[in-house]
Amino acid sequence: MAFSKKPFSLSTISRVAILLNFFIVFQPSTAQQLVIKGGKFATYNSPVTVTINQPADKNHYGLYNPASKKTYALQWFTKDQAIFMLTDSIDASKEIKLSLKKISAPTSPFDIHESSAGLEIRLKEKPVFFYHTAISEPPTDSPSYYRRSGFIHPLYSPEGTVMTDDFPSNHAHQHGVFHAWTNNTYKKKHVDFWNQHQNTGTIQFKELVSKTTGPVFAELKTKQQYVSLEFGVVLEEEWTIRVYPLMDQFLFELSLEQTNITSDTLFMNKYIYGGMAFRGTREWDPFNKKYFKNNWNVLTSEGVKDSLANNTAVRWATAYGNIDGVMSSATVFNHPTNVRYPQKIRVHPNMPYWVYAPVIDGELSIAPAEKYKASYLYYISNTKPDNSSLERIDENWIHPPSVKVIAGK
Repeated sequence: MAFSKKPFSLSTISRVAILLNFFIVFQPSTAQQLVIKGGKFATYNSPVTVTINQPADKNHYGLYNPASKKTYALQWFTKDQAIFMLTDSIDASKEIKLSLKKISAPTSPFDIHESSAGLEIRLKEKPVFFYHTAISEPPTDSPSYYRRSGFIHPLYSPEGTVMTDDFPSNHAHQHGVFHAWTNNTYKKKHVDFWNQHQNTGTIQFKELVSKTTGPVFAELKTKQQYVSLEFGVVLEEEWTIRVYPLMDQFLFELSLEQTNITSDTLFMNKYIYGGMAFRGTREWDPFNKKYFKNNWNVLTSEGVKDSLANNTAVRWATAYGNIDGVMSSATVFNHPTNVRYPQKIRVHPNMPYWVYAPVIDGELSIAPAEKYKASYLYYISNTKPDNSSLERIDENWIHPPSVKVIAGK
């Protein structure tokens, strides 16, 4: 089956609706008000995107809520689009009014620390995650073909627990938060970008496109390459990772765009796994005799738990359990613009990893110059998954409340 549905990248999704993206135009005047009306669920702790005629001194304008007396900083990411973080609550079907206001230039709570190994995003000194730009070497007892770059590890919880694993002893090709296609055909030859021990393919970091910090978000844009060991680079993949300033929970979007840069079609064959993956901490790995402490748990949007969730279609899935004695959970939402939404997942029966795998339902393909796009939202906390909270986050992301501009009195 040729890939035909075209989900949007983060930059495109931000132009339609993602995480309360509202498209409005108003002049930089305090005489105008922004009215936001809640939807099916309450809305709070959510980034809001607005289209604004940018003031000359853009960094000195924010949005003021007279009811709560809070002022929200704005951060521009295009000439006329800005984001603010809504920390007041809008009850379901209720509304709040905001007005443009002159403010002191806000500071950024983020720091992107760059080293020879990669980049770490920190939020008020708390590490959120580390992205590997340099090639990471496998343990000395593992073959060199497991060398890898272009992935996230560690992924941290707000309490500082390490949610992910890297080069696990029984699956050294898995790495924290990573994306890979498994069973593929290219130029009539089998190529596996996931299982490096097959000696047919791998994935590697290419370049840092950009890094951004501001009062409302920090962002990395990176490029990876999907390499056939026989034919060379097949896909170029760009990640856009945008982190928002929540301290008690971490929230970030990861959008990917893959482009076939060759003159031949890549076929991603029907298979039981391959896609956007999460490898859990070594403390959840029963095969790691040194560090294993307790089993993990999985809960999905459909209420299915643990290994029973394997091969089921979900809107979100949470991996959770104790790490260093602290309850920690990582939820990943997939967006309706993603191909075959709600995507099916592979949940391993014994090891702590799961993956969004649209190839479970059949073949996909990326023709020359064609793009494959997908977007995911990550919510990391130190509590057990709460269905009502996760449904609210999902609803706020997918079905934002309505927005209009009215003239002030």
